[in-house]
Amino acid sequence: MSARENDLLRIQEIYDIATQTIAQLDELRLTREQFVHPSTTQQLLIGEGLTNRVLRAAEEGGRLSEAFRAYGFELREMSGLRNRLAHAYGTVDLHMIWEVLQSDFPKLVEGCVAYCADRDIRLTATWQSAAAEAGEFESSDQPRKA
Repeated sequence: MSARENDLLRIQEIYDIATQTIAQLDELRLTREQFVHPSTTQQLLIGEGLTNRVLRAAEEGGRLSEAFRAYGFELREMSGLRNRLAHAYGTVDLHMIWEVLQSDFPKLVEGCVAYCADRDIRLTATWQSAAAEAGEFESSDQPRKA
């Protein structure tokens, strides 16, 4: 169940999930092969964590109002993906998850930014602020493009 109370909070959550995931995938240099066919416990755990990120983004996206279709959000598809992941985690199609991470997450970032720009709201990645304050890594304002 979504913990967000309104569309703007959901957009912030989706933006944070997508930008953090894109940045971390870039840092990890995880290949499609390593994701789909993990050969180490570390790769397996990374894959499970990334699948959970897709679930979280789909959960929030599936609860957005219809107005978000204009920003490229596929609401019905997001809700359907959430349901498939929530009820069949052990049998998830990792090829599909990889495609979501590589193709759809950058589109989610673009949609979040466009929605907020139309309302004169500047999105910031809250995960970067927290990590930078903790000294974990240098933050970057822009995630990599797929």
